[in-house]
Amino acid sequence: MTATETLPTTGRRAMTARHALAALLLAVCLLLLAGQVPAHADDGEIIRVTVTDDDAPVEGATVLVTGASGESRGTTDARGQAEVEVAGAGSFEITVDPATLPEGIEPPAEPMTYSKVSSGTSYAALKLGAEAAGASPSGSESSGPASASPGGTATETASSPDAGPSTAGTDSGSETDEAGTTGSFGHQLATKLVRGTVFGLILALASIGVSLIYGTTGLNNFAHGELVTFGGFVAYIAMTSAGVNGWAALALALILGGAFGWVQNAVLWHPLRRRRVGLIQIMIVSIGLALFLRYLYAFFFGPNRLVMPQSFAAAARPLGVSVSYWDLWGSLVSMALLALVVWILERTRLGKSVRAVADNKLLAATTGIHVERVIRIVWVGGAALAAVSGVLVSFYQTLSFQAGAQILLLIFAAVTLGGLGSAYGALVGSLLLSWFIELSTFVLPTSMKNVAALIVMIIILLVRPQGILGRAQRVG
Repeated sequence: MTATETLPTTGRRAMTARHALAALLLAVCLLLLAGQVPAHADDGEIIRVTVTDDDAPVEGATVLVTGASGESRGTTDARGQAEVEVAGAGSFEITVDPATLPEGIEPPAEPMTYSKVSSGTSYAALKLGAEAAGASPSGSESSGPASASPGGTATETASSPDAGPSTAGTDSGSETDEAGTTGSFGHQLATKLVRGTVFGLILALASIGVSLIYGTTGLNNFAHGELVTFGGFVAYIAMTSAGVNGWAALALALILGGAFGWVQNAVLWHPLRRRRVGLIQIMIVSIGLALFLRYLYAFFFGPNRLVMPQSFAAAARPLGVSVSYWDLWGSLVSMALLALVVWILERTRLGKSVRAVADNKLLAATTGIHVERVIRIVWVGGAALAAVSGVLVSFYQTLSFQAGAQILLLIFAAVTLGGLGSAYGALVGSLLLSWFIELSTFVLPTSMKNVAALIVMIIILLVRPQGILGRAQRVG
């Protein structure tokens, strides 16, 4: 093919890429704007309050919601849920009428403060009895930024349905106090191991994309956390504005997350690699992209924490520990996707190509492997997995514009601990890190457990610099 024949083809490809980029950006903008559309507008302004006591829904309790326009009431059903109509958004206090509570269940010591920041139906969780002993009566959507790692705050626990009878924010305030002061040591140990496993699997799903991208390109992508947040917001919009169920929202996040990864690679990373820009410069670009996306999310969705609609009911009790529907199925989805990645890497031609590119790009190219195509697929797959993990993180706890950024340090720690560039290492590192974070609360304050986990990572790297499953030649 002559040069004159090549130019039109290149131009057509560039035009196709620009059209695809424009279409996807338009879709993302429409999706973000959809988040501003009132959800279930026909239902009016509603706060759906779920009341639980010792992991069980409380039926027949009268929920009192007090705001600037006065007091509204609702009665909980068999699921412990009451829908209370309110006059618009604003700050409210939520409590229950003690006379309507079953015998032996104590009302909260003081009302829970709840800020309703969006129109339509919002969600709040009110935990009674021993569950609420260590929880601050702070409320749902505007709990404010807090740690999205396995160590949430008491505010998070009181605020979101995710912090219901299951793990919600993993070691949220009430759970930490409960585990630290009540129950046998065996039950506390089982609780921490189960909750550490749930979060570890979600963390592994987010980490494996970082590991594969680093392995094939050498880039530590600091914007990966925003891919996680993107998935959470896609699911939130789909469930609150479009009214779809969690599974459809999960599938939508998988598709759009993969498309977002393709766009990032096509618009930024591939052109930068083609121009032979250094990895340090590309890493700085990723930091800038992370900041841009983070505050773009804040612009559209606000700085407050949002609550995903979901049920509190315990779906299973492994080792006697209550696990909610999405904690259970989220763990199974994570394991299924991780197993699929392992199968692809080990059993398929694509997987062998990925491993070859990760080992030696030049040698892989000489054997006929299309290196850029492999990298493109890795970006799409890694972003799709990150988006799914963002949905599961949002179910596991609350959602905010910096949800992904708050677990980014744990993602990098897990990847480093397991071995940079090793997909299996990302899984092992995530589980070990999550377990240690949970178990460290036996002897350390909750506020220090993430720091303790990072110290252990440093100690392990001093003994084995390449990480647990990393290879020595990848170091440096």
